[in-house]
Amino acid sequence: MAADVHHISLRVSNARRLLKDLVDKFHFSLFTERVEETAKQFAVRSGSAIFVVNERAAGEEGEVIQTGLCNNVSGVTSENTRNCSSGGCHHLYDFSDIDTPVDSVCNVAFEVEDVDSTLERVVRAGGRVLTDIKVTEDEQGSVTHAVVQSPIGNVVHTLLDKKLYKGLFLPGFEATNGASRMQESTVRLSHFDHVTYACPMGSSPPILEWYERCLGLNRFLVNRDESEDQGFIVQGTDVGMRLKAFEYWKCAKEGLNMPGSSSDVKPKVKFVIAEPLPGQGPNQVETFLEQHGGPGIQHIGLHTPDIVSSTRQLRAAHVQLLKPPDTYYSEIGKLSEIHQVGQSLTALKDNGVLLDAEADATDNDHWNNNQRYLMQVFTKPIFDEDTFFLEIIQRCGATGFGAGNITALWRSVQAYLDQREQQEKSKNKSS
Repeated sequence: MAADVHHISLRVSNARRLLKDLVDKFHFSLFTERVEETAKQFAVRSGSAIFVVNERAAGEEGEVIQTGLCNNVSGVTSENTRNCSSGGCHHLYDFSDIDTPVDSVCNVAFEVEDVDSTLERVVRAGGRVLTDIKVTEDEQGSVTHAVVQSPIGNVVHTLLDKKLYKGLFLPGFEATNGASRMQESTVRLSHFDHVTYACPMGSSPPILEWYERCLGLNRFLVNRDESEDQGFIVQGTDVGMRLKAFEYWKCAKEGLNMPGSSSDVKPKVKFVIAEPLPGQGPNQVETFLEQHGGPGIQHIGLHTPDIVSSTRQLRAAHVQLLKPPDTYYSEIGKLSEIHQVGQSLTALKDNGVLLDAEADATDNDHWNNNQRYLMQVFTKPIFDEDTFFLEIIQRCGATGFGAGNITALWRSVQAYLDQREQQEKSKNKSS
């Protein structure tokens, strides 16, 4: 399977703690690392999903700087190496001069067919280039790469061309003991399904425009009830959010030109923008923006071929999962929906799994066209702050997102945040 998202980078204060959770709880495999005096980077994999965990380092005067080396990595040559200056430092395959005061997901790296033409498109469209094209190599070959700033907070996109590289990951990284014994993950999280951004109110139009102009990604409707202009509105007495989404089509004539592009391959890259609605009061998107210090990646969806089995294993590993509202499984039509696709209500309810019909399916074709539906479960935030979390998703022919699940997610997260707020208030009173 051709790579679309090559890897996603996280920048955290304690890499070992996050690694332990990803390996012990989510059954990722640590397979390569780059550990030097001023750089600690670790890559973990489950299926084709790769997270690079970067430990944020303290500067000489105690300020937080970005993990990475200013000079070439030992044994690795690099052209046009960028020097560190005034708060920014070149990180191997990743550069950002915007840092957050908390743990954060900072980079979605794309593997592309041609870095030169992709970067040229970004420049023509007025995008900001953070690092020009570089060629980094070791004894396994070379990788061409560049980094561009996204329109969303501290998120950057590394563009990688690996056609001339035969190594395990990227030049500068060394295999760990886990690389030789990598096997199918017991939880079987197979690949990245989608990335969701939390953004300020009204910010989605320029974001969508940037991704279309600079990278050739196209808008798609997340739900059949969505307005193309207004997006999909999730609104009620305790709900208020606008969603818009975009993706990369491998049959596109221009854009990222990912390896393996062909007209018969369905899109793989999905991005969702979540923004609050006016007049809704405090909510999860605004909580993210406040605690993260600005817009960024709120959650990442990981696909599994068997969500019930995976969820059971995650719970057994003490992964904290959000509980759907008590009324979710008794909503009108939900029991019938679950039974008609052959799923067990007891299994879904016991594991907190949400099920919803295909976003663009009609009442007539939903059950007759490959039973298009999706199932989802969500973790509680995995950082100290109420910011980033993971979603486990199983797609059964579905390509969009279900309205019922979106609403249930919102209410689940909001209930959790309200509970946390009450606990903090009680804690402050007692102290």
